[in-house]
Amino acid sequence: MDLLISAATHRSGSTLVQRIFNRRKETLIWGEQYGILTQFQRMHQLLKEYSTNHRQQRENYFRDGENPNHWIACMVPELDYVDHAVEESVKTLFATLYAQHKEGHDIIGFKEVRYGKEELTLFRICYPETPILLLVRNPLDVWKSMLGAGLGNNVVPFAKKWQTNASYYLDLAKQDPAVYLVRYEDIVLKQPDATLTIAKLGKLSEEEIDSVIAKKIWSTPRTPTTADEHAIIQTCGSTMKAYGYM
Repeated sequence: MDLLISAATHRSGSTLVQRIFNRRKETLIWGEQYGILTQFQRMHQLLKEYSTNHRQQRENYFRDGENPNHWIACMVPELDYVDHAVEESVKTLFATLYAQHKEGHDIIGFKEVRYGKEELTLFRICYPETPILLLVRNPLDVWKSMLGAGLGNNVVPFAKKWQTNASYYLDLAKQDPAVYLVRYEDIVLKQPDATLTIAKLGKLSEEEIDSVIAKKIWSTPRTPTTADEHAIIQTCGSTMKAYGYM
């Protein structure tokens, strides 16, 4: 896995960024797969709980020479084996899944709009050096776009998700040198820092980036209610200020 594009929420511009990277013929960034890492993270958590909570069953059984006359109904291997099993499962899944059209591409990755701290932590464990491009957009504009796309059902969980992920992105970008945090607005406005970051990660020229930005695809914003805007600002205000949105 050569690159992960992770957006804080839907309608944050991740498809545009995916299209930009795929402008280079030797790059193949696949689309979303319904946040499959979330399922691996849940599986990991369940296995860790069983390994820890039922440790005594394991210890009794092997301490007594694998005596079957112990209660062993929930016996699970030690945590190191749990961690390694999940890590290898994730890497095997992606290596096998993205083997299609692998030939001729030296950068292969995918984009996702459903990952938060838990999923990105697991991804980093599996791929300690893979670049991660974090994408954030002004939540007021995101909500407008979500309404236009028929995805805006309830502003409250949306605002909470944006706040949680966007604030985490700020921390992660400071801690991990292989993480690159970019605002959607800076991409479309062709701000030098954003352009240079994408050009570096994607081995792209400025002209190649511009050729994709110039082609707008499926944009259907709708004006939100004043109540929705107030709810977003109330929940996300401090983090919006940190990003320069307020």
